[in-house]
Amino acid sequence: MTRFLKFWGTRGSCPVSGPQYVEYGGNTPCLEVAYDDTYFLIDAGTGIRPLGEQFRKNIGKEIQIFLSHPHLDHLIGLPFFAPAFQKETQIAIWLPAQMAKSGKTLLTQFLSSEVFPGGFEQIQALLRFYPAFEEIPIQMGEVSLHFCQIAHPGVTYGFKIITPKQKIGYITDHEFLRGYCGPWDSPPPHLLEREAKTIHFFSDLDLLIHEAQFSAEEYKTKIGWGHSSLPNTLAFLKATRTPQLLVTHHDPSHSDADLHALQQEANRMLEGTGFSARWIRDGEKIELPAPCHFCYVGKMRSS
Repeated sequence: MTRFLKFWGTRGSCPVSGPQYVEYGGNTPCLEVAYDDTYFLIDAGTGIRPLGEQFRKNIGKEIQIFLSHPHLDHLIGLPFFAPAFQKETQIAIWLPAQMAKSGKTLLTQFLSSEVFPGGFEQIQALLRFYPAFEEIPIQMGEVSLHFCQIAHPGVTYGFKIITPKQKIGYITDHEFLRGYCGPWDSPPPHLLEREAKTIHFFSDLDLLIHEAQFSAEEYKTKIGWGHSSLPNTLAFLKATRTPQLLVTHHDPSHSDADLHALQQEANRMLEGTGFSARWIRDGEKIELPAPCHFCYVGKMRSS
């Protein structure tokens, strides 16, 4: 049986390239989720392009793409997704139901002929657009996908993936404890109460995949940008009682050396707490065969 998560893009805000980004990669978010006969994608950043190049030509069913929000770094790869240019392909695109504009309107504006040669009409696949509601999880085979609006500019969802054996949180853009710059392990109770809905939704996961885009020092000048500091991400890990953290959506200014330093800082802060954290790379694959068992398979050579 095939059960995995694959990270085709782990960079936030904009793609990057260069020798200082070789280890962690530079593609923006795209997560591939496979669980037996269930298959779907979360976000369509530049990571969806290499995924599309390796896609089975005839998958026999509709490709489901869930967008956390339509910011450019989560959408920019869609016009370079090879299956979108195959007439036999069907693609379902899900966006938060609270969006002021429909998915088709947003995509048509994004792919205007002034910006993308040939415009929206270049896409040959049959596209269908659906709203995703916070109150209504989507059941796909043995997997259910749940949605929670989180703190980020515009309407943005975090995801909870529930299989028969795991509960996994996936949140790429989230400013937890906005404005807080204190110790990670003792935020004020009134700030945690403000975040009660999100904490409750993501409590007691087996694995949390979350951003930590800024260091503690960087965050002091970037409050309100919609992203978390490393200490505040660790505070979220503790508040949700989740033992394992994978960090994604890396800042485009952070080199491989910077990300290594952040991971070392996280490990120092978490020492002796029972929590663990690791920074994820483009191309990593996490097998999902059993409860709480997550196996690093390896790094895909980027094209």
